[in-house]
Amino acid sequence: MMPNNEIKIIENFANFEEQESLKLLIKDDDSHGFDVSSVDKHVIDQYRTEFTIDYPQFVKVIFQTSDNLIIDNKFFPLVYYLLHKNKLSNKFIYRIKMNTTFPYPNAIKENHGPIHDDIHFSKSECFSIIYYVNENDGDTLFFNDNLQLIKKVKPKQGRAVIFDSKLKHAASCPINYPYRQIINFVIFK
Repeated sequence: MMPNNEIKIIENFANFEEQESLKLLIKDDDSHGFDVSSVDKHVIDQYRTEFTIDYPQFVKVIFQTSDNLIIDNKFFPLVYYLLHKNKLSNKFIYRIKMNTTFPYPNAIKENHGPIHDDIHFSKSECFSIIYYVNENDGDTLFFNDNLQLIKKVKPKQGRAVIFDSKLKHAASCPINYPYRQIINFVIFK
């Protein structure tokens, strides 16, 4: 579907009504779990840079096929519709989850979370989608194998970015906004 280092931005992945419907669902939901770290410790240490901070976040699994099948019946129909609308629904879904992060004490614009990829089994070909629920200043950063920054994507409500799941990336905590909220899809090619 995509070359390994291609990063594709889709404006209006969700139209205004869909964006607002999703935000209302999120506002009325209280089932986000707190996660002390955004990425496994061994991954953090493996790809650490001088600007890496390991921040906590709230996570909500919407769909997951590994271990136990999890389907959130409240969120899944809308996010699956967004996949369908963008001609991405005829693929096998591995995981869909929502992450919410907040400003981190004393963070500077150069700080970012742990650099990671979204898939850990080497033979599988997957692509990832990050859908931005809200506009904020917590950019998504993409890195090459030498951990050099190759692209920044600014979160904009309704925007999505699609990339190979093995491409290393990191989120930045917001600095001038109260929170950063995304939905992360991992889908087999």
